[in-house]
Amino acid sequence: MRRPQQQGFTLVELIIAVGIMALLGTVGAMLLNTSLVNQSAIEARQQALERVSLALTIFRRDIEQLTPRIPRDEQGDAMAANIVAEQVGANSELEFVHGGRRVLPGQSLGSTLERVRYVREESELIRYSAAVADPASNTGWRRQVLLTNVTEFVVELYDGERWSVFWPPSTQVTETQPESLRMTMSTEIWPDIQLNVLLPEQSL
Repeated sequence: MRRPQQQGFTLVELIIAVGIMALLGTVGAMLLNTSLVNQSAIEARQQALERVSLALTIFRRDIEQLTPRIPRDEQGDAMAANIVAEQVGANSELEFVHGGRRVLPGQSLGSTLERVRYVREESELIRYSAAVADPASNTGWRRQVLLTNVTEFVVELYDGERWSVFWPPSTQVTETQPESLRMTMSTEIWPDIQLNVLLPEQSL
């Protein structure tokens, strides 16, 4: 009499199957974790790119609305030009007056002119702004951090013949306005970001 064949898996087969399932589960978990990490890195990079784009937009808008008037310092003396730039260490400082400041409802007497100053402090690109063209010693300045992790901020101005990091240039102290501006900025992610802006023509 023949004995009936056994059905099902042997212990060895079960151990092998469980091992394969565990291995597949580990590989799947690693792939999922890598995918989540990559997605987070992509999102962080995208957000950083959007912040850079916004900072460049604000800077360009300010420059393109440069006013032809010569601003005054805190003592009331006329400044050397309607845009003043100097290099402090390896970075630039830029100050000028621009128009187009939005006046909120109920502030009809407010000025549409605004004094702005761009500087790099520590590793941040800072935009200072005062709601008047000629701030006094007691005028409040608004401090806005446009970007973090900035490693370079250099502004060069073109007088029609050469570029200079100072304005007005020492050889042309009577020049009130350059023809164009070139800003070079570097961050920890993107080096040598350049923005070129043609300055508005001076009215005669």
